[in-house]
Amino acid sequence: MDKLANPIAAHIAPRAHLIALALFAIAAAAVLDDYGVDMDEAVQRRIGYASFGYIGGSQDALTEVSRPSDQYYGVAFELALVAAERLLGLEDSRSVHLSRRLIAHAFFLIGGFFAWLLAYR
Repeated sequence: MDKLANPIAAHIAPRAHLIALALFAIAAAAVLDDYGVDMDEAVQRRIGYASFGYIGGSQDALTEVSRPSDQYYGVAFELALVAAERLLGLEDSRSVHLSRRLIAHAFFLIGGFFAWLLAYR
């Protein structure tokens, strides 16, 4: 479709992703306190801390996550969450939980934005 044939769509379409991104970010901030704790959150956090310790030089750190069920969890995202937790100096479980949810949602929004850019092209 020619851009001149539909000037409204030509003006709104390039900005639609920014509008949607802002709306999703506002919605996430509004309901952040309502999130519950996942049943595997403790396992994921433990794996993140063990991997963080291993990278830091502790050879015994990975013995804490030697259960067979732990092999199904990825480490990369958990490392990022633990690094953010330490960088922000979070101590209590509520702030740790909320920061993990906020970072996960921000990661989702960034991924959605790039998926939209890929589809738009």
